[in-house]
Amino acid sequence: MTATADTTRADRSQELQAAAKALGTAGGAGASRLLALLYDPDVAIERVLSCLNGEPALAARVLKVANSPYYRLSGSVGTVERAVQLLGLSAIRGIAAAGCLDRLAPPRMGQAYDPEAFRRHSLAVAAAAQQFSRAAGAGVDSEAFMAGLLHDIGMLMLVKLDPAAMSTWSPATGLDSTAAVAAERAHFGCTHEQAANTLVQAWSLPAWLAQALADHHNPSAQGPVTDLAALPCILRLADHAASRAEFGLWPVCAQPPEHATLQALGLGASDVDDVIAGLPAHMLALAQAL
Repeated sequence: MTATADTTRADRSQELQAAAKALGTAGGAGASRLLALLYDPDVAIERVLSCLNGEPALAARVLKVANSPYYRLSGSVGTVERAVQLLGLSAIRGIAAAGCLDRLAPPRMGQAYDPEAFRRHSLAVAAAAQQFSRAAGAGVDSEAFMAGLLHDIGMLMLVKLDPAAMSTWSPATGLDSTAAVAAERAHFGCTHEQAANTLVQAWSLPAWLAQALADHHNPSAQGPVTDLAALPCILRLADHAASRAEFGLWPVCAQPPEHATLQALGLGASDVDDVIAGLPAHMLALAQAL
């Protein structure tokens, strides 16, 4: 059904759960299980390798990327195990997670959701988030990349939840994040952040990811942040940087970051400009690899 302006999140909770289950089985029954493994920082390498070796398409993608010019190892990587040895588990996680995201993406729906634009934006935010983590010395470079990949997965949930509503959705320009969230809730009955939170819980993904996804448009920065607590601020900057570098998605992503967000990470406007300037070249390299 199409949401009405007075629909609450509670009204759609069962539908969100069903949408999360449906999205988890898109492109293969193991997508949600594999993502749960990839996003678990304590998972044993052997479990990741076993899961990848049971997913031939993703294993082939890992080998393709490992042998690409991006990693300068062309022709030397013949197994997923060798790829892990040469690239490290963090890189393998990112490659496989990008493959999972591609498998989960539904077809185009109206003017608001274009799967190719969604993919570009997700990769750009992931790349920018990793750069901001490094610039801030937050110590969560790998987690920032992974969080960037899934930061807007709630939009895929909205497509599954209510295709009719998505087909008629036209995100307004010029709204601040509060107004944009209110407009989204009025149209769909929930926001993409709320949808993402349902998905994280349904797929047993880590709590730090839920927090990052829920707060990436309105991080509550209270003084300096580091480690996993820095991720909402990092995603906020990365969302803006991706849009400024012409890898945007919805207008709300392009809004300039608040001073408190920059201050919390110990960064300045010039740091944001540097990431934006380097993002097109980084994205070109990623596109050629992936």
